Amino acid sequence: MKLVSPKTLLASLLGCTFVVMKVMTFDGLVDMFWIIFIGYLTVKAIVTAFSQEAYDEDIRQAQQGKVLYRDLFGKFAYIAADVPILLILLAGLLASVCSATTLLRATLIGLLLIAVGYAIWFSWYVSKHKRLRMKNGEWGTGILSTEDEKAWKRSNLWHGIILGITGVLFALYLIFGDLRIYFNNAKLEKTLSTLDCDSITLEKIVPFEWTTVYTFDPYTSKERIERVVGSKIPALKESVSEGMNHVVFTNRGRVVASVCTHPASTGYYLSFTGGENTYYSYSDGGYSHIEYGDEIVFEVMQDDGFVRLYARVEE
Repeated sequence: MKLVSPKTLLASLLGCTFVVMKVMTFDGLVDMFWIIFIGYLTVKAIVTAFSQEAYDEDIRQAQQGKVLYRDLFGKFAYIAADVPILLILLAGLLASVCSATTLLRATLIGLLLIAVGYAIWFSWYVSKHKRLRMKNGEWGTGILSTEDEKAWKRSNLWHGIILGITGVLFALYLIFGDLRIYFNNAKLEKTLSTLDCDSITLEKIVPFEWTTVYTFDPYTSKERIERVVGSKIPALKESVSEGMNHVVFTNRGRVVASVCTHPASTGYYLSFTGGENTYYSYSDGGYSHIEYGDEIVFEVMQDDGFVRLYARVEE
């Protein structure tokens, strides 16, 4: 069996990796859709990579598609098919950097509806003209000029660069999660480890927006933590020994900081307990949480080289 297209084979291997990861972390119908969709494309890519006939047919179809796009969209042809993806990426960017508000939800829904509507219209419009050309015998006869060929090569190059950057960012997200969490962790460490006062409230000193803060007992499982905070991200960890600082801040349901380490590493220890928001209703640990606006006063003490903040929440 002769390898015809190494690039296509590489793409199929990436697709296989994605499918395997989704199978190993399967979580509902959305994952099933991606497994079927990417799996189909992966199988098709493998066939093309090892079949000269399939590869040549793909090249011919792509060439005629470029001719059709040029005739239908002119200079806009190079990005005409990318509009839905760009809108979805914009929606994802807004969702990751903005706080969850009614306006943001309306904006995201609007962007996604526009993306879906454009994708449906684009598919119908292109398919309609493709059928007309096939009916008139024009499909397969179109030719690109030398200048058009160069323009498409430049377009493919930029698409490849953008796709590569997006792939790297996606891989970093899968491994580390939201990088803002680590920035917020650093800002929290800088602020709390240098406190020089007797008492303080978190509303006055936490250097980022938050709505709820949780503390978890040692050995609380990661699955339990994910259920409590309502999120599954790599930044959430479980403490493996006594005395670890285990704090999670969320902002309207999104994790914005997650610290699980020994106080000597961060220079501070934050804890609180008591009140109606402390729970020990399961066997693998317990947790407490307070809300922004509760104005719980924390006692601040210097304790063996680090700053200790502690509050006893009244019933």
